[in-house]
Amino acid sequence: MLAHRSNHHTTGLRPLSSWMENYSRRQQFRRIASTLLGERDEIISDLGYSRQELLGALGLPMKTDALAYVEQRRSKRRLRD
Repeated sequence: MLAHRSNHHTTGLRPLSSWMENYSRRQQFRRIASTLLGERDEIISDLGYSRQELLGALGLPMKTDALAYVEQRRSKRRLRD
């Protein structure tokens, strides 16, 4: 009996699953960031973030990993301080 093969390049499943993963990560980040943005600036700062960084990350394109963006900015700020 012949084995069934799936070629992601011809079926287009890979880009769709990648888009869904990006969307899911972005929605998770939006929930976390929205919760943090509801807190006072002092609390956000104590966690190592800034309100401006979180707002900037929320405005990034869907393909950009918002959490990686915030973490990168956070580590750069630590090096400066």
